[in-house]
Amino acid sequence: MPLVKITRSRQVSIPKDLCEEMGLREGDYVEIARCGDQLVLRPMAVVDRAKAELAQLLEPVWERNKGADPAAVEADVEKAVGEVRTGRR
Repeated sequence: MPLVKITRSRQVSIPKDLCEEMGLREGDYVEIARCGDQLVLRPMAVVDRAKAELAQLLEPVWERNKGADPAAVEADVEKAVGEVRTGRR
């Protein structure tokens, strides 16, 4: 188990081999939790607010088009995106 040091600003460097094994890259987010006498880091995916809002807007389109022709679904999606861009939604 690698030994790491906490810096003056409470930063900890994650060893390169562990980052590679976990697929962690610079700029990624991790959640830190206390589990008894241990600190546990867990990689987290952060959803961009704009993407989350777009997904919420498209939810009715997805529901209406379950089992529909993919070309028709694509047309509905393009229409919804156009409405968002012009501020009608």
